[in-house]
Amino acid sequence: MQKVYCLYKLKPGVTAEKYIEWSKTVDQAITRQQPCVHQFRVYRFEGRRGGEAPWDVIEDIDVESWEAWEKCLTTPEMADVVKGFREMADRDSAVTVFGSEIV
Repeated sequence: MQKVYCLYKLKPGVTAEKYIEWSKTVDQAITRQQPCVHQFRVYRFEGRRGGEAPWDVIEDIDVESWEAWEKCLTTPEMADVVKGFREMADRDSAVTVFGSEIV
């Protein structure tokens, strides 16, 4: 299993309310149904020690593998998720990292 974190700011003009509604009804609803996804959680940053958080959102995703996740993102089932992400997320701020648990 692979852990994926995606951190990003919302685009200017995208309200937290609009994003949360999309996240619940589109992003989370569809992504959680994908065969390669074991778990999908989305968090809204509220701040950081000493100031404002550098991102608005973090997605915490457990997937079968990084390769399976990348392939999943190109499927017709994920088209609405990818489209919405492009409309909501500031892609210049986006950071995606992946790795495995140290055991």
